[in-house]
Amino acid sequence: MRFIFSCFRDDNLEELPPPPLARKDEHGKLVAIDGHNLIAARQFRGEEIEVIVSESSTDGLPPTTEANKTRNEELAAKFDSVLDDRRKIAAEGIVTFADLVTQYEPLFAEVSA
Repeated sequence: MRFIFSCFRDDNLEELPPPPLARKDEHGKLVAIDGHNLIAARQFRGEEIEVIVSESSTDGLPPTTEANKTRNEELAAKFDSVLDDRRKIAAEGIVTFADLVTQYEPLFAEVSA
């Protein structure tokens, strides 16, 4: 989070992580697969959030670099498990990223300063 906010502070947006990946659940709602910190940071800042919506476990970033290939392998492994993870987090009262930011607002205020 500190790195992401330092990129915003220094206007070094090209160093930000790539757009988050998400998938739809059985009700058509987006569930983040990867890029949670960037989503939360942009939510805290009140900014629009660009995400890549994956339709299957084989979707991901263009396999143009080894880093992208490795990330895509990791994301394929998480594609199904994120739905179970979301249910666990929802049981703790966090259903949206806005809920997450609200619950940890002092932390976000600290790292964004």
